[in-house]
Amino acid sequence: MKDAELLVLQVLKTPRARKEFLLHVLKVHWADYIGHTAAAHSQPYRLEDGVLYVHTDNPMWSTQLHMLQGKLLGNLNRQLAPELKGRKRIIRQIKFYHGIIEDLPRPEPDTEPFMPRRDPDRRCPVCGVPLIGDEEICSACRRKQVQETRRAIRRELEKRPWLSYEDCRKLVDCDKITFTDVKAVLEERALDRALDPKATDREIAFAVMVNTGTPPENLTAELEERTMERARRSRYYVPARRK
Repeated sequence: MKDAELLVLQVLKTPRARKEFLLHVLKVHWADYIGHTAAAHSQPYRLEDGVLYVHTDNPMWSTQLHMLQGKLLGNLNRQLAPELKGRKRIIRQIKFYHGIIEDLPRPEPDTEPFMPRRDPDRRCPVCGVPLIGDEEICSACRRKQVQETRRAIRRELEKRPWLSYEDCRKLVDCDKITFTDVKAVLEERALDRALDPKATDREIAFAVMVNTGTPPENLTAELEERTMERARRSRYYVPARRK
């Protein structure tokens, strides 16, 4: 991050403003951070609670960049906060999705740095604080809404772990990214419990249903064994080192 951009970041007080500015910096310098070839096929489009969401123009690029996530995270955090020297991460995770890549104009060298503007005439409909930029709700209220949505999705999945996104949308007003993220966390924890030698039949069945999307009436012993064996291999497989 350039010196002028670091100064702007230091004077921004609200989490929403800092997040918008960091996303702006990521978009402007994306090619410098990850390389021009990868940048031609990807673009950051959202930053939320330390998770950077990136659009790619091809599922193969999503897979390839996901495999390089550790290296990308280290480089991005060093670039965004060089003074921290990697001791603390601004971005803790990157998620890649096939989406639309927009053409963004690259600013001229003498362009003034981006500064989110507070609009005193527009206020958050929930708490009444002035809004920043084009936001429709303040960052604190939005964060609370997102947390409530995540909790609602989890409650529905705990009752019906086989739910698909389309079915969940009928019960909870949510987007696919949030649903997928909540389900992935629940699935990981469920499989961890099911792989425990002391796991109950109920815990194993729950893990299989959330992993495969299979309703209880279609569960079979063969499906449970196959699913658990696949989970064991994915956790305990260690690739051989090349000599």
